Amino acid sequence: MSTATSTAMNDTAPGAIDPFTFAVIHRSLIGIARDMKLMTMRTAYTQLWKEQGDLSCCLMDGAGDIVAQDPNGFPIHVTTMPMQLKGAVAAIGRDTLEPGDIIATNDPYIGGTHLPDVLIARPLFHEGELFAFACNRGHWADIGGMGPGSYSPSASDIHQEGLFIPPVKLVARGVVQQGVIDMIIGNIRNKRVGHGDLRAQYASTETAATRFAALVARYGFATVRRAMGEIVDRAEAMTRAKIAAFKDGVYHVRDCLDGDGINRGKRWVDVKVTVSGSDIEVDLTGSDPTSAGGMNCSHSAAASAVQYAIKAITDPENPPNAGSYRPVKVLTKPGTLVDAQPPASMIGFGDVTYRVMDATLAALAPAVGERAVAAGSGSTGTVVITGPGAEGGSFISIELASGAWGARYGSDGISGMRYGPGNAGHIPIEADEMENPLLFERYEIVPDTGGAGRTRGGNGFVRAFRVECDGARICLCSDRDETPPPGLDGGAPGTTARFVIDPDGPNPTVLPSKTAYIPVPRGSLVHLQSAGGAGMGSPGERDGAAIADDVADGYVTPEHAAKVYGWLPTRA
Repeated sequence: MSTATSTAMNDTAPGAIDPFTFAVIHRSLIGIARDMKLMTMRTAYTQLWKEQGDLSCCLMDGAGDIVAQDPNGFPIHVTTMPMQLKGAVAAIGRDTLEPGDIIATNDPYIGGTHLPDVLIARPLFHEGELFAFACNRGHWADIGGMGPGSYSPSASDIHQEGLFIPPVKLVARGVVQQGVIDMIIGNIRNKRVGHGDLRAQYASTETAATRFAALVARYGFATVRRAMGEIVDRAEAMTRAKIAAFKDGVYHVRDCLDGDGINRGKRWVDVKVTVSGSDIEVDLTGSDPTSAGGMNCSHSAAASAVQYAIKAITDPENPPNAGSYRPVKVLTKPGTLVDAQPPASMIGFGDVTYRVMDATLAALAPAVGERAVAAGSGSTGTVVITGPGAEGGSFISIELASGAWGARYGSDGISGMRYGPGNAGHIPIEADEMENPLLFERYEIVPDTGGAGRTRGGNGFVRAFRVECDGARICLCSDRDETPPPGLDGGAPGTTARFVIDPDGPNPTVLPSKTAYIPVPRGSLVHLQSAGGAGMGSPGERDGAAIADDVADGYVTPEHAAKVYGWLPTRA
């Protein structure tokens, strides 16, 4: 443990903050980040934010390292923000930043994700000293590009994704740079929504600035800044203590994506994990070269997936920050699908990160014992439905057809819920129907889709709706339609995802998980079914009472229980 960490853990050290003040400041900073997200969701225009919460907020110190993040933020958003913010500050020039500035970028090559994710950051000053940043990254409903929703998996060049925003000031010393904003909004399809969402992001940074100033006024700048440093150091110490209990060794797993948006061949992610004392090194350099289509990610996104996986099995109870990730080193090779270089597209980065996360968890399973977690549905499940909208524009509905957790050592996986680095909610069907010409017929958990095991994988779900307009199109940027989530320790895999148009009709159309925009006739039934979570342990070891409960609850049908468990109902 470093000297700095040892001092931070010792509340009797000179200058240390008393534990009560420390706890209040820590929770207040988390509360500020939480209120940033709530402010954005309550003032947003797009369903992606106001219903699904596809955005994240955090507070960073003056060096650009996370101190506090909103509890419901996307791990893949938050943990990539520091690299992107540092890249943006370097490009703009730290010495040029002033009070009242707002900077923005969506550049994935300096630490971002993909072009629809736009970072807004406000530098915070005290008596002329830049000591923190309030950051908000949100997935815009449209950023231009090949089609409405900006989500074509066949994008082979970053510029096909949409508008590339280099690091730029949107507001300088409190003065809106209208020309810059007009240029951005002029390149997206639904300008009213885009402009409204941008204002919502801006408002969240106003909230942060006001709340942060009040915190400093109450406890003093020196105390707050010292607490920020201690928060990070304590998190590192707690994470290292957990890692030190893992079994040292080198662990290796490979897993694949079902095509890259242009080619149907498998794309492999290679994960080699080395555990040594309180350090973990994850080597991804053996992964496949950059994909021809959009299934690539940046180094920062791949590292974020690793960081999330390790945080989840080491110290999930404590709020994450930069200290949580200090013990983790991630190696990537430029020019691979986990470290794509210009001008490669990264529109499908989320599915690559899911594969990195699941493979990291699988590799670490022998080292972590009862903390092991089997693979979940393993995809963002992104499906875009679009068509003619009001005033000559387009309606855009982005469905997230993914949601099942893998089994854990002592409990079954969770059904019908997003997990992992992209933990968005699902749009309520009532909200979807109010804004879009869609009529839902099913939204339910699908039995028998979770992998069997001593503990069972969570079941996937289906969202099925009819399209009630002419000129609609559909686009899929998803995965796991061919390769199922693999079981762990003898557990069965989960079922694969299934995307079908008119599944009960005379000519059902089964769609690959990477489908560029194709027409959907009026009246068509669109069936979107997520993959199921994988099981853990031999199905023969599952408790009979648990099987009976599964059948009674509708998670497993009697026929499937008999087939995979040899279960027979108890006769009265």
